[in-house]
Amino acid sequence: MVKLALLGESYPAQLRENPQALRDVQVVWSGTSAEAFREEVPGLRPDVLALDFLELNGVQTGVVPALLEGSGARHAIVTYRFARRGVLQQYPAGKVRLLQGPISLSLLRAHVHLAVLDDLLQPQPVKAAAAVAQAPTASASTPALQLGAPGAVSTVTVPATPKAPLYSPEQLGVLLEVSSAVQCECPNHLSQIVSSLQAFEEYSKHCENRNEADRQVHALLYRYTAAARAVMEEALTALVKHENIKL
Repeated sequence: MVKLALLGESYPAQLRENPQALRDVQVVWSGTSAEAFREEVPGLRPDVLALDFLELNGVQTGVVPALLEGSGARHAIVTYRFARRGVLQQYPAGKVRLLQGPISLSLLRAHVHLAVLDDLLQPQPVKAAAAVAQAPTASASTPALQLGAPGAVSTVTVPATPKAPLYSPEQLGVLLEVSSAVQCECPNHLSQIVSSLQAFEEYSKHCENRNEADRQVHALLYRYTAAARAVMEEALTALVKHENIKL
């Protein structure tokens, strides 16, 4: 049986909600602390690591290889919410699988088995994709964005101060695995949407700004995403009450 170690904010809650999703995988460790992972996992000798990061851009490229080497695992399944293409291209395709998350444990299970099969299939190295053409670089004199101006983003009323998130990663992890009373799986899908909006909200706060126009655009993206996240959280709350889901 494949031995799996999981590191991520939502994985422990997902396992508690849906332990049967990894029924033919031996979960040797699950937690949220990278420090505890480094101390405890090497002695457990996992075959595969599942590592969930909110924003991969902020993770130094040596972290995942170091976790692989320290644990003795042969493969890592790395999930993330947002990352630049250049960051994704820095990871070795043979040992690291990159997936935009959050993902359910059932999907994780499938990728765990595919990762193990990589050793047997021995795929040929894939040539690097052609460089994506860069968009024209805005000069420092680019005019600041004016909402409501011709060609600008449509004016939408959003709060000046975003509401704090209603749902924690652990709660969203539970909703990602919960079984709905009907077959539409709305709690699972809404959980993914809210998690992605939370991640992009955080991502937009730390985007690089070349000039004042960039700063204004990123501030706009942050406020609008926070407003969208708050709206979808209200929808999720209504659904949780309707389905009588306990969090």
